[in-house]
Amino acid sequence: MADAVLVLLLLAALGATALLAVRALRHWYGERAGRVYELPVDHRGTLLRAGASGVAALFAATVAVPLVHDAAAGPVRTRAVAAREPDVVPSPPARTPEPAPPPPELRVLGHPAGGTLQELRDGTRVWLPRHYTTPSASGVAYPVVIVHTSSAGSSAASGLYSAFAGQANRGRANSFLLVAPPRCAADSAAVLTEVAARYRTLTARTAHGVIGIGSQAPCAVREALSHPDRYAAAVGISGDYPAMTRPTGRYPSLLLASTTAQAGQRASAVRLRTSLRPTGDQVRLLDGVPRAKDLPAQVAAYLTEKLDGPARTPTASLTPTPGSPFAPTVTATPTGTSTATPTGTAHTAPTKPPRAPHSASAPTSRAPAAHTPAPARKPATAPVSTSAPVSTSAPVTAPRPAPAPTSAARRTPPTPPRTPSPRAHTSTMPSHPHVTP
Repeated sequence: MADAVLVLLLLAALGATALLAVRALRHWYGERAGRVYELPVDHRGTLLRAGASGVAALFAATVAVPLVHDAAAGPVRTRAVAAREPDVVPSPPARTPEPAPPPPELRVLGHPAGGTLQELRDGTRVWLPRHYTTPSASGVAYPVVIVHTSSAGSSAASGLYSAFAGQANRGRANSFLLVAPPRCAADSAAVLTEVAARYRTLTARTAHGVIGIGSQAPCAVREALSHPDRYAAAVGISGDYPAMTRPTGRYPSLLLASTTAQAGQRASAVRLRTSLRPTGDQVRLLDGVPRAKDLPAQVAAYLTEKLDGPARTPTASLTPTPGSPFAPTVTATPTGTSTATPTGTAHTAPTKPPRAPHSASAPTSRAPAAHTPAPARKPATAPVSTSAPVSTSAPVTAPRPAPAPTSAARRTPPTPPRTPSPRAHTSTMPSHPHVTP
């Protein structure tokens, strides 16, 4: 700001100097021209103007000296300050950057088909069925199915969640934990271990299965054939299977599913079944479904047949009843028998009173020729059972008294067969005349 003011003053002084010098010169020329006409000459005006011009020039020189000095000394001062700057302001020490916070262990992605879809740190996605988070299922462990698709978030995976949930809600299939690793080449043993450490799962081989959809179907089938001790069942959906190494021992049960329009996939499945037939006959083909979106529902029913169902741990058995189509959950109860449902909920049937066993001398049939009339007794007398004593832990219903004897035989119309009810021993029954219809 100061330099700008000095520059303005210098310009004003230079302008005044030039103007006064011109005025002085013109006045001198005028006085000189008057001498021709013998006019008096007055040089005072010229001197005054010349003196004022000199004063202005001196002022301009005075103003110009600081400007020239500052322009000459500026770079030197800047270099000196720059040279002394490291000594005055030391550089700050280097700071170690703080490590970034680790990603969360798992995060919830949504609730497809009424369940819960979570993602682990390595990208593995786990779909939990709707009943998993309910208080009634807090002690229930679930079977695990590994799912290989082209992408964990693909429409095929979403359709699989909906089909499994729908079959479980309708009572046609068990509830499963569906685990989708980010790629098929991942170590499935490590995935199963990680899932077992975080969720309530059944760890037996008979509760583990694997599914491959589309281009990932051969990878899933190859994984099951390579690790028969890890899986009990495997499913390939709409896959094209190349030649595979035949296992030496028994391999897991295989389901190769395709639609009626997928002739190439069906032919590939037939070739695979033919190549595996010398080792065993555990391959089933499913090729009568017209729509691809209906295949996952059939797969859910197949895995329900082959794998263990949800079980309450540790008091419940983890192995389903052999021959059960839906591998039900069985809950141990102190009294009564447990009746399981496909959805994993156990119902306890009421305890029936034990039937008193007949004595060894009781006849097993009522043939007319072998009928022996019992001695007559009073109608009011209650029948006395000669069987073994009955436990008093459950109520025992007394048998109905036999009808009083009649004087004449009557024809009775034939009645439809029904389950015979408990009756008293023949030795305590009144005699009846034999009637031949």
